Amino acid sequence: MSALFNALRERVEVNARHAVETYTNEVSEYQAMSPGVDDRIGMYDFAVFIRRRSLDLAAAELPLTEEDLAGIATVGRQRAEVGLSVPSQQQVLGLHTAMMVREVHDLARPEDVTDLLRMVGWLGTQGVRARSAYLRGYTRGVGGARVLSTRLEILARTLLADEPVEPFVADLRLAGQYHISILKMAQPTASETQSEVVAAFAADRVPVTWLGADEFAVLTPGTTPKAKILQRIRHAAALIGQPCGVGSAEGVVGGLAETLAWAREASRVAPPQDRPERLPEIADLFVEMAVARTPALDGWLRSYAKALSTGPDLVATLRAYYASDMNRTSAAAALHIHPRTLDYRLRRVREVTGIDPGSTVGVRLLSATVARTLAVAHYAD
Repeated sequence: MSALFNALRERVEVNARHAVETYTNEVSEYQAMSPGVDDRIGMYDFAVFIRRRSLDLAAAELPLTEEDLAGIATVGRQRAEVGLSVPSQQQVLGLHTAMMVREVHDLARPEDVTDLLRMVGWLGTQGVRARSAYLRGYTRGVGGARVLSTRLEILARTLLADEPVEPFVADLRLAGQYHISILKMAQPTASETQSEVVAAFAADRVPVTWLGADEFAVLTPGTTPKAKILQRIRHAAALIGQPCGVGSAEGVVGGLAETLAWAREASRVAPPQDRPERLPEIADLFVEMAVARTPALDGWLRSYAKALSTGPDLVATLRAYYASDMNRTSAAAALHIHPRTLDYRLRRVREVTGIDPGSTVGVRLLSATVARTLAVAHYAD
């Protein structure tokens, strides 16, 4: 065995202890585990085993055996049986992969380049197989009532990470492209509510997952009518029980990680709503997304927001006005005011900003100002 493999073998136990410490420090569910649960899932023993086995097989240029994969699946099942959630397991798997690669790079010297490439290449191919086996075992370990919702959540996370999905599809419908909708909240959502929202989508077999306590993702096949997608987003928002910024984007399987990044960015600048009026996409929010990325420009827009704050409900008025495509009657009805009152408020907007809200410049500048004002205020509360 080469110097690199020998050096890695000498540090197996040290690296395993560091891995357990990292999981405990960075994964909230692991922080809350009692010592008895820790013993049941054998974090340290498994960390030692997987490192030693990986070194032995990589040095011999052999793949994981079916027995190895069965053992990894058993560990996944045990983690499910003690109640660890899908997000926590996805986080742990990501940490594990990052640490294994870093451990190799940290010890490699220039003369070890051949063995470095061999080890990293082995981790790349066999790591995918091990991850799939672990998640299959985890799915089997989940209680019967939660099996479908858990599989859908794992499928959603796998699709969003551009990873192989075959182990989790089985009887689930897989589309060639997906419409990703992200709901962003100002406050964390309770774990009980998170479970309720995920379960609500299981009946329609829609892949969904929580990306964090304040961020929910819905993956709908690209052939689904936009009205149906909006209906599902409204249902999710109602279950969540707080205003959500919504951002959407569409992409093909294998490229959904980039699509997710766009949808998340859009959701963070979208004006929050209790019941989304439409399905905001990049075309609707690209100005706000660009402004949010440019602090100087964002600050410049806030001067208009400050001017609007001097009038009677001018931000709400402009929001309704633009949401109604500048139809006075519809906007007034949405605000529950007389059209003449609406006209007065629009004149007031012109007075305090020097811009006609119905002009081309007004639509571009003031609509962006309103969206940024509402989003910033929402997440600052």
